[in-house]
Amino acid sequence: MEILITAVIVVIAAYIIYKNIKKSSKGECNCGTCHKNCPSRKK
Repeated sequence: MEILITAVIVVIAAYIIYKNIKKSSKGECNCGTCHKNCPSRKK
């Protein structure tokens, strides 16, 4: 059971990382809040 829970957590983490990398590559904000301190807004 613990292995299944760990696998689910790993899959969710991989999805979140993939989504952030995809947004970053498009130049979109991926910091979660998109406020003026976001590095992608400093361009």
